[in-house]
Amino acid sequence: MSSEHHKKPHPSLQAALESLFGTTLGQSASLISLPGGSRLFSAGDESDHLYLLRSGRLGAFRHDEDHDELSLIGIIRPGEPVGEMSLIAGTHHTSTVIALRDSDLLAMPREEFFDAMESKPELTLALARKMIERAKRETPNVTPNVFAFYALSEQPIRPLIERIAVQIRALGYRVAILDKDFHGTAPEAFTQIEADNDYVLHVAECHESHWRLLSARQVDHVFLLADASQKPNPTACAWEKSLLHRAPDLVLLYPEGVAKAHTPGRTRAWLDVIKPTRWFHVHHHDVSDAARIARIVAGHSVGVVFSGGGARAFSEIGAIQALREAHIPVDFVCGSSMGAILAASLALGWDEAEIDTRIRDAFVNSSPLDDIVMPFISMVSGAKVDKRLEKHFGEVQIEDMPIPYFCLSSNLTTGALKVHKTGLLRQALRASISLPGVLPPVVEDGEVLVDGAVMRSFPATMMRNTHLGTVIGVDVTRARGLDPRALHVPKNLGAWFARGDWRRGPPIVSVMMRSATITTAADLAMSRAATDLLIIPEPEGVEIRDWKAYDKAVESGYQTTVATLSQLNSPVTTLRKLGHSVHPNIPAFTPDDSYIATTNAPPNQKTRK
Repeated sequence: MSSEHHKKPHPSLQAALESLFGTTLGQSASLISLPGGSRLFSAGDESDHLYLLRSGRLGAFRHDEDHDELSLIGIIRPGEPVGEMSLIAGTHHTSTVIALRDSDLLAMPREEFFDAMESKPELTLALARKMIERAKRETPNVTPNVFAFYALSEQPIRPLIERIAVQIRALGYRVAILDKDFHGTAPEAFTQIEADNDYVLHVAECHESHWRLLSARQVDHVFLLADASQKPNPTACAWEKSLLHRAPDLVLLYPEGVAKAHTPGRTRAWLDVIKPTRWFHVHHHDVSDAARIARIVAGHSVGVVFSGGGARAFSEIGAIQALREAHIPVDFVCGSSMGAILAASLALGWDEAEIDTRIRDAFVNSSPLDDIVMPFISMVSGAKVDKRLEKHFGEVQIEDMPIPYFCLSSNLTTGALKVHKTGLLRQALRASISLPGVLPPVVEDGEVLVDGAVMRSFPATMMRNTHLGTVIGVDVTRARGLDPRALHVPKNLGAWFARGDWRRGPPIVSVMMRSATITTAADLAMSRAATDLLIIPEPEGVEIRDWKAYDKAVESGYQTTVATLSQLNSPVTTLRKLGHSVHPNIPAFTPDDSYIATTNAPPNQKTRK
């Protein structure tokens, strides 16, 4: 498979620059070797040289005042110029350039450069094109293709990396594995290996410190692999982290036959020491686990997003079954409000029967919202909800879940979204479904948390920033406001109680639920645009309080998902292509009608098992 990772500079520019530097090398031009992590220049420095990158890779950064950190704005590859904009404009550098790999550059002083500009008009034109291209580029093309896997424990990791490479090759890519035998390799050799392959995997066992030191200066992203049965060694881990210029991912390894996250608190101990961006639980000899890491490396991972929507969110159960029947792998999952609960059921690996049994018991067979109290803080006490969450989710910690998961709540203390990536799952779920006025808020670390849908009902943009692959969204939210029929006040209160309708709550509950989950058309469009595949079940006649409409909602989600997937020639292959065309921080294309199903399934609908 041809790779898009190694886009070369325009041939006329590269030829002109190589000709210029080649004729002046040793005279006005000089060779510079820049170790990975070193700065070529900083924003505000005087612009006095034009540089040509010969090997390695550089990153251009600007200071992000909001977060007081450097933010990557561009990647510079071999054959490309560096510093030309400021040099031609006669200004100081506006960005900071740092070597992302060990890099070799040629440098030419300003005066010689301007002399060359006068005698080489083709160079002037080629540089102008490059400057316009960079100015128009809204986001950097920073898709990683060189990954490091470093062992933190004595357990050998090379066999696992070999299995991961096999899975990447099965996706159609060329892969090279580099180990300690490549210690001492020159930067231009690493550049050539990268050019000859789609992905390069560096592997270092725990005792190979010299190779690791060199390797860390040649890679885009690092996975640290640790024996999950061991406690972390803060001293050793601190040394490993000092090699990195960005947060690593953590892979916790388990031997065959040992349950993942079998030691309570062990995952959290590793997270506290490593502070990884993401973490994964992997069995050494599990092919499916190796395939998941391969998808993540190759940008083919699949993230699924579930929206809130009360009882309408039951449609997401049907979507889960349809995705599984289509053999769509799920590598990341998230949700908000009721969607957080359905997302958790998927992340925990429950099968369809277990999901059905548990959700019916928790929400359908009897109302969890009928423990009505004096409405000082809320209409119900929340005790029944607490007990049911404890019954079905127990003491599970989010960081121990087999599939990476997060959910959202709205922080009324700070006015910001809270992302729950660690901690007690049932407490995070309790916060995510705490509709203001209906359920009491959750107080955590001195902050008041309520329903995630108050601020973000469909967190697709957040999933987009989590991984490089495909984002599938199942969205049951609606921009349309409250139906006036929901405000109907019962004429006969006795009959209302006798029928059990009181368990759904009076009409004010609908008002509060809708007020807490209001979504504008613009917000909804933005969230939906962050998906690659958008599934929009429309369970006819099912409102957010219709807990007894469970079967209708589930069936709607199943049929809509089947209909959506049937529009793709080969769902798994198509999703790989979609995911590989986008990147975190870049809004995905707005799906056209061929990727959206909002109606009921066609007449030849499939029967749900």
